[in-house]
Amino acid sequence: MPGPPPPAQQRAAQRAEQRAEQRPAARPAPNSPNPAGSVVQGQPHLKRWLENHKDLTPDQQEHELQNEPGFRELTPQMQQQELQQLRNLNNMPPQQRDRMLDRTEMLERMSPPQQQQYRGAAQQLRAAPPARQRLMAKAIVDLRMMPPGQREQVIESPAFAGQFNEGERSTIRTLLTAEPYTPIP
Repeated sequence: MPGPPPPAQQRAAQRAEQRAEQRPAARPAPNSPNPAGSVVQGQPHLKRWLENHKDLTPDQQEHELQNEPGFRELTPQMQQQELQQLRNLNNMPPQQRDRMLDRTEMLERMSPPQQQQYRGAAQQLRAAPPARQRLMAKAIVDLRMMPPGQREQVIESPAFAGQFNEGERSTIRTLLTAEPYTPIP
C-alpha cells in the first residue's frame, strides 16, 4: 500500500487547488446565452474572483481577466464586454457594486427556465412606457427593502393592484426573484 505523497507533491497539489479557487469557473462558449446579460456578470463565483483580486489595480485585474481560461476563445466583442463590465464594477460605489454582485449570484443559482423568465420580465419592463418604467422601478426599489413574505403581501394588496395591472405585478414579482433582501441599516 503506497504511503502519502511526498511533501513537494502535496504542496504542488495545494497550490494548484488554490489557483483553481481563485479563477472564475470556465467561461461559456462564445455567443452562448447568458443569464445576466454580459459574460462577466454571468460567471459563477464572480464575487469570489473579485474578492481574490481586490488588492490589484484595475489594470492588473484586467490583465488577470485576460489570462483567464477561455477568455481568448471569446469573440473580440465579448472580450471587450467582459473588460468593460469589470471597469464598470470597479467604478461603482461599494454598496451598489455589492448589490449588483449579490443579484448576479442569485441569477447564477436560478435554473435555466427561471433565468429565461427573468430575462422576459426585464424585457417587459424595458418595453413599458417610460412613466410606467419609472413607477415599476420605484416599486422594485421599495420592495427590495422588505423581506420576501412582506413583498408578496404588498404586491397582492388592493392598493398595489390598483396601481399596477396583473402583468406589471407579475413583472415586478419576477424581477424581485433576483433581488436579495437588503434591510435598511
